[in-house]
Amino acid sequence: MLNVIFSGRTRLITHLTGWLLVFFIFFYLISGLRGAQEALGRTCVNMVFLLILFYGNARVLVNRFFETGRIRLWLLLLVVFWLGMAALRTWTEHFLFGGGIFRGISGIPQENGYRMFLAYALSFLLLLVFSALYQLLENRRELEIRHAEAQLNYLKAQINPHFLFNTLNNIYAAATLQHPRTADMVLRLSDLLRYVTYDARADKVPLEKEVDQIRAYIDLFQMKSELSLPIRFEVEGDCSGLDIEPLLLLPFVENALKHGDLDENPEAFLHIRLKNESGRLTLEVENSFNPDNRQKDEIGGVGLENIRQRLELNYRGKYRLETVRNERSFRSVLAIETPVH
Repeated sequence: MLNVIFSGRTRLITHLTGWLLVFFIFFYLISGLRGAQEALGRTCVNMVFLLILFYGNARVLVNRFFETGRIRLWLLLLVVFWLGMAALRTWTEHFLFGGGIFRGISGIPQENGYRMFLAYALSFLLLLVFSALYQLLENRRELEIRHAEAQLNYLKAQINPHFLFNTLNNIYAAATLQHPRTADMVLRLSDLLRYVTYDARADKVPLEKEVDQIRAYIDLFQMKSELSLPIRFEVEGDCSGLDIEPLLLLPFVENALKHGDLDENPEAFLHIRLKNESGRLTLEVENSFNPDNRQKDEIGGVGLENIRQRLELNYRGKYRLETVRNERSFRSVLAIETPVH
């Protein structure tokens, strides 16, 4: 995902790698003009000024003044910071090294203090512009990430009550019939709710855990029927070592059970096939339904649109979702690109 380079450990590694590259470039160029010891000293001094300029402007001036709308104060402080650092760098050049980097080299005009100050001022200005643009882009990206996380949490929150109400309806139907396994259904519901309530807070969960919850939900639905329902769930390939977004696959099964006609049609069916191979996870769910029965759709659920939005947030460009509605059956296919282990 695009936000990976802007967050966490990867961002730290990116910054360290970039600054190390700058360090070695400076050292290589300066060592061609001065000795190794002086080149190392000049490089370290340069790096100190570059780091102060970059992060001082980005983290302090931009974040505390520009981003809070105090543009004039930001400009004033930026100019003072810019010229002050250029003057300080010019002074350190004379104090620590006795003059410019080209001193004593024949054929090259010697720098005086004024020329040296202008050179540092120009280079520092370019760095300040770059650091400001970087920080502004990073802040905008962080806002996008937070917005996406808030939207994803909202979509997950929609699933939880939808999931709960459907399951409670199943248990209620069994209780009214004094089904002997009602207590087992409540226990199984408790396990499912633990997954929905706690595990679903994570960004990713093991695929095996999502598969276990699908099996548990099917068992829970099966318990309310005296007869064995025509539900087939097949898993192909190795599910270990693969993480996915929680509650991504379960809603497909939930919707198929809700809108299907397993309780009323002798020829009803529900076929679920999960396949993981060659860097692609594929879920196929096909169920029969009664086109004349609209009662189940009076209270709408989260539906496939919710799932599609979540896929766009976390798997954009890496998934394919297709649905086919026939006269008496509905088929949905979800394919997600996954890393090959």
